Amino acid sequence: MKYLQSHKAFTFILVIIAMICILILMQTSLKAFADGKQTNGSTIGGVSVSGLKEDEIKEILESAIVEWKSQPIIIKGGGAELSIDPQEIQFDIESSIANYQNLIVKPLFLFWTSDKVVHLPLYISDSEVIKNRLSNISIWDIEATYNQVIMRASYLKSHEVEATVIDTTLLENERIALSIEQIPTEARGVLALAESLNDYILKPNEPFSLLTYFESLNLTDEANLEGFNFFSSLIYNTVLQGEVDILERHSQKEIPTYLQPGMDVYVDAFSEKDLQFVNVSEHPYLLKSTVEDDQLKVALHSAVKDSTIHISVHQQSINPRIINRYSNDLPMGTTKLIQEGEQGLRVTVSRKISKNGDERIQEISRDYYPPKNRIVLISAKKPVFENSDVMEEQGNLSSFNFVENVDLNGDGLPDYDDRYEVENHNFEDRLPPGSYYDKGGNLVTP
Repeated sequence: MKYLQSHKAFTFILVIIAMICILILMQTSLKAFADGKQTNGSTIGGVSVSGLKEDEIKEILESAIVEWKSQPIIIKGGGAELSIDPQEIQFDIESSIANYQNLIVKPLFLFWTSDKVVHLPLYISDSEVIKNRLSNISIWDIEATYNQVIMRASYLKSHEVEATVIDTTLLENERIALSIEQIPTEARGVLALAESLNDYILKPNEPFSLLTYFESLNLTDEANLEGFNFFSSLIYNTVLQGEVDILERHSQKEIPTYLQPGMDVYVDAFSEKDLQFVNVSEHPYLLKSTVEDDQLKVALHSAVKDSTIHISVHQQSINPRIINRYSNDLPMGTTKLIQEGEQGLRVTVSRKISKNGDERIQEISRDYYPPKNRIVLISAKKPVFENSDVMEEQGNLSSFNFVENVDLNGDGLPDYDDRYEVENHNFEDRLPPGSYYDKGGNLVTP
């Protein structure tokens, strides 16, 4: 009887042990399935180390790290890209191996179980160098992006890392500037340009080229010259009100029908005339450009506004010249207005920047808009008298006065010093025999 009881007790213990083993195997299999990993061996940093001794593990890990460091780490996100030298990442191989050995040690009472399978990352020392590099891309969440870099490096994974981009709506907290202008009727393609640049982030210390940007999107044929000039002028007028340094800008040389003189921009890919600038503030700017009701709206936003900028435009008028030209085709004693004169301008643009209690004046540009000269056509025909010598002695001939403003070649300067203009068209004079005035007012004598 006692034998039967002992046999039953022993059988019961064996059943319990078998059930425990089954449960352990099931738990290990479920964990392996959940992790998506095979249970055929432990790894450190994705490198198989099962059954290896400590010195062997160290050697194989060092070799894998050297190979992984042969390629740069490329971080992308939000339109920005950064390359990190993998040599900046310091792996702690000793700590990684020590952690691995602690985890695979089996208690004595589980001597009969199989070796534990673990998948561990490599230990990496904290790197302020990498964090500082990441901080140059202001639209990235530094801590989250840094953790992504470390995670991929700790498992010796792909060298391409997706950066964590901050919420761009935070950049709309402060509106720095706003420009609104009616789109000129001759300007085409403004909508396509506006849509392409809307919600663009101007990162600190990163130069921006308008032509390069449009060329990268194959938009150089989407707008005509007037469209490019109009759009570029509003961009320039807007960013100038932020902490932005202008690297390249060209004037249209004609007083614009929009904005103030001195705020216009000429952009042309053929002649390599570009608009370039750089955000020199400590914060990113959000550039928004939209078209509403045939109006272009360009705004500059930032998370904070730590400076005040005032734009000043000083204008100096330039009077046009009066150019008299002569023609035999007009009736005697008559004149005809060929071109009305328009004033020109010399324009100086400057801005006052107030920040942290300090003020400084910065000259931005000096532009010259030439005047349009007034051109008058005068009849060159004169009456003929039988005794002109007597008439001249009696003072009946009209006097001839020196003219300094005749400009036949259009360069804005007198062409000849011996040009004469008739002061009184009711003259009584005749030309020398065979002489005549050409269409330019020149006296031709054989």
